[in-house]
Amino acid sequence: MASPNRVIKQWLKAATPDQAREVAKIADTSVAHLRHVAAGRRGMTAEMAQRLAHASRELHIRALYLDQRELCAACGNCPLAR
Repeated sequence: MASPNRVIKQWLKAATPDQAREVAKIADTSVAHLRHVAAGRRGMTAEMAQRLAHASRELHIRALYLDQRELCAACGNCPLAR
């Protein structure tokens, strides 16, 4: 399982700035917060992982979908998130 910071870092590289802002807005966070996660300065909670996963699907671009199980270690082991 890839670490959340690597997943977010790759996602930020693939998304345009407008797409990143849109997902951050829907997930009730900021692109700066996502960059902090990507740099390893902040962690990822299960709640934030779920919000980001749902928000990424609002773009309707399959290549940019985020999987909450990859964003959070707890979600990766949770039978409800499967």
